[in-house]
Amino acid sequence: MAIPTSGLFRIDPQAGAFILLDRQVWFSDIFIVMGFWIFVASLLVMMYSLVGSVFCGWMCPQNTVSEYANMLTEKLLGRRAQMMDLSGDRMKVASRKQSPLNYLLLAVGLLLPAMLFALIPLLYFYPPSAIWSLITFTDDARLAGSLHWIYFVCVAVFMLDIVVIRHLMCKYMCIYRVWQHSFKTKETLHIHYDVARSDHCATCHYCVDSCFLDIDPRQTEVFDSCVNCGECVTACDELHAKSKKLDGPGLLSFAIGDKDRPKKNGREKGYVASFFSRAKASSTATLLGAALFAIGIAGYQSDEFSVYRSEGWQGAKVLDYRISIAHKLYHPTDITLRIKGLEAGQFKLQTTHVHFDTAGRKDVVLHIDQSLPKGLHRFHVYANSTDGWSGKFDVTHYAPGT
Repeated sequence: MAIPTSGLFRIDPQAGAFILLDRQVWFSDIFIVMGFWIFVASLLVMMYSLVGSVFCGWMCPQNTVSEYANMLTEKLLGRRAQMMDLSGDRMKVASRKQSPLNYLLLAVGLLLPAMLFALIPLLYFYPPSAIWSLITFTDDARLAGSLHWIYFVCVAVFMLDIVVIRHLMCKYMCIYRVWQHSFKTKETLHIHYDVARSDHCATCHYCVDSCFLDIDPRQTEVFDSCVNCGECVTACDELHAKSKKLDGPGLLSFAIGDKDRPKKNGREKGYVASFFSRAKASSTATLLGAALFAIGIAGYQSDEFSVYRSEGWQGAKVLDYRISIAHKLYHPTDITLRIKGLEAGQFKLQTTHVHFDTAGRKDVVLHIDQSLPKGLHRFHVYANSTDGWSGKFDVTHYAPGT
């Protein structure tokens, strides 16, 4: 939600443009486009190589809302209440919690986040002020007429996800998790099991029961479904803290590299040095992307304009031109136009000052006097904005004469 509301990235459907840092980004802004995507893609690859799939365990909205839904369901219907179980077992609601009020609270508690999450896709296409008009049922020219129906469909989809699917998405349907595991190695962050004290968990499966992915944290491999959420680590630590028979901390912990591997010459390469030695290509690509992006932002043109023949013809004479001005920043500006190369009585500008409240396009008509002597006439159109931008367009006009 922070990405579109902050202006970091959004899509303007009316202008048909991407918005980055409150700037319209066109394909002509190639350094910004390429730099941004190279930087983001290579940075994500570096993250996957170093800390594995922590996005799933700590940042993924699907996992977050699934944990919230499970917590609320267990609190209102009991610990054994499951909305959907592939084992075929029916949902078991605790007898003391079989109350219409609990079902109502659960329905409301699941509907509210669905309504909130359904706003996120819309925020990528409309500014926050327009979304506020949608929520408050205020007339707004920026909103599509069917947007309330689109929002209703989004709410229904998210409600289905929160009520039924939940962690089934993480277990069986999420391709992004598989993509992250493609960059995992033995040096990547993982769950480490203290084999030397394995007698502590001879008959215990507390860590296995705490894992929502149904894997055994004591037998993690390079390619498994672990998302480094740390639930098993917390569960084992809590069990050891409460037990009077078990000494020391839990048997599970986060680790980078192989703790059980003997060190060479009594030393082991540092985690950072080991990481950069494995990620030379992605590190270089990240720096390259950042450099291209910085160059693109530094050379960004806040305004663009062109001059072309108008559709208004008088016989075989082209007497009118249109000056098309595009403002690409989402804040006000004023642009001044002037003509050089023609005498004052040989042309007429519709206006010399153009005001923009926000990003958009405007046309200014330039009329050439028909008494201009026969022949080719070259003149220049200059534009200057209050933001410091300036531009020049050369025009060659043929006057047939009278």
